[in-house]
Amino acid sequence: MPSLMIHLLTAYKYHPNAPVLFYLGNIVPDSVDGWKEKDKTHFREKTNRLCALRGLADTMDLGDTFSKGILLHLFLDFYWDSYPMHNYIENYDGDNWLLAYRHETALAGAWLFHHTKWSEKLWDGMLACPKSAYEKGHGVAKENVADFVERNCKWLVENNIGPSSVFTPDFIEEFTDKVAVDFKNWLESTK
Repeated sequence: MPSLMIHLLTAYKYHPNAPVLFYLGNIVPDSVDGWKEKDKTHFREKTNRLCALRGLADTMDLGDTFSKGILLHLFLDFYWDSYPMHNYIENYDGDNWLLAYRHETALAGAWLFHHTKWSEKLWDGMLACPKSAYEKGHGVAKENVADFVERNCKWLVENNIGPSSVFTPDFIEEFTDKVAVDFKNWLESTK
């Protein structure tokens, strides 16, 4: 569960000229309410999460950019949870790893928003996207998506903070480069 901006940076690296629906798909899975529901939609309860993602990919129309964005989101989360988040938890020495972790991802995400040339325009495009464009929200109510985008954009604009000393800009660049390439290769291996 990295920040939304880490998802969007990965999406941008994978397909910089994608339509706005691809980018919306890259954040929609996090608009689900509640941790238990999010764990379910992200396949965190599955013993073989990558296999579950493969099964989902087989049921999706990957020509639909919104669906492909959702799949990239879930793919990135699998890798993030397996390495950066896992390492953070393992090395955390304190009383509340989750609160500290969320602070670090917030720092990383806000810093990315304020230090990428394309992010503000992209968020404006997602805000302007009509709800009817993402009718098939893959289990997420379209009203939740619109509220989620608006709330997170407002937070990013108002919080010029960061970077994270844990999830540094260099680390984020390297990680997102790798995931963008790995996702492309993973998709090609399913053909």
